[in-house]
Amino acid sequence: MLKAIREAEKSITFVTYVYWKGKIADEFAEALARRARDGLPVYLLLDSQGAKTMEEKNVTKMKEAGVHFAWFRPMKWYKPFQYNYRTHRKVLVIDGRIGFTGGIGIGDEWLGHAQDKDHWRDTCVVVEGPVVHYLQAAFAENWLEATRTMIVGDPLFPPLQEIGPVKAQGIRSSPMESSSEVYMLYLLTIASAEQTLYITTAYFLPDGLLQDRLIEAVERGVDVRVIVPGRYNDNYLLYQLSRNGYGRLLKAGVKIYEYQPTFMHAKTLVADGIWGSIGSTNFDNRSFSLNDEFNLNFHSREVAQRLEEIFAEDLERSRPISYEEWRKRPYRERFVGWLGDWIKTCCEEKGTKAYFKI
Repeated sequence: MLKAIREAEKSITFVTYVYWKGKIADEFAEALARRARDGLPVYLLLDSQGAKTMEEKNVTKMKEAGVHFAWFRPMKWYKPFQYNYRTHRKVLVIDGRIGFTGGIGIGDEWLGHAQDKDHWRDTCVVVEGPVVHYLQAAFAENWLEATRTMIVGDPLFPPLQEIGPVKAQGIRSSPMESSSEVYMLYLLTIASAEQTLYITTAYFLPDGLLQDRLIEAVERGVDVRVIVPGRYNDNYLLYQLSRNGYGRLLKAGVKIYEYQPTFMHAKTLVADGIWGSIGSTNFDNRSFSLNDEFNLNFHSREVAQRLEEIFAEDLERSRPISYEEWRKRPYRERFVGWLGDWIKTCCEEKGTKAYFKI
């Protein structure tokens, strides 16, 4: 991503949920500021919740260099409930021709290779060709809301030609729409799988309908496997709430594995060795009902095979959870999971559709 920014020739647009402080945050701020000083139009949109720990020195550096900078949905006293709806997208577009997306945020946690608990495991994808317009449209949508201005022109939306054999599509999902497109995508993928379905997610809290579909897939012979975070996670309450819901799925034959070396933050799905999805969407209510999300989908045996290889590598570093082990989990864990489930249920009954921040 840094290399692409430094080599950009016409434009840079970047929306991200996570922009924290540290070495990589400083590097990105300097790279973006330098390109703005070079005369390139550089647009940076940060979620005001996810990037709230960003250092002011970096904001000042970029603004003074000419970066078009904005916060997405900052807290406003007259719109308190709007703050619960975030943009969780991570989309970088260079020259309107090269696009990056996935789960990766701007923080030192993403500087390694999952070699220890301080360096997280994630997946990102870089693409070229007409599909990049989907990524730029995701940025433009959030930028329009935040600034009331539309980005236009060839430097941002150049004519794009097919450059490879992979069929791809971008899915923008937002709570402002009548339904979650990513939620429908996941339901359709689960219902269509015939042989294998491999899911990797940082937060695994499927609702009743998704659980039903996962169980139905197992019943028709699909090998359903899910990799989730283990003891290393960024929210203990959510971790136990997730574990609290394993029982029904495990009993039905869904295979659940907890990643051991560090926090698993990737969000991927691959079905039948032909269909894959990589993006910012977690398997939970926040992603499906509250956040703006973006996923890239691929209809390609080559891409699906690579995703399956990555899944197999992660599986080797994960621990399977059995139904019997789940039943014997400590009462302290059960209580925390029950408490989280109670809070979630209360919030949903009151119509907020939210349990707590992720």
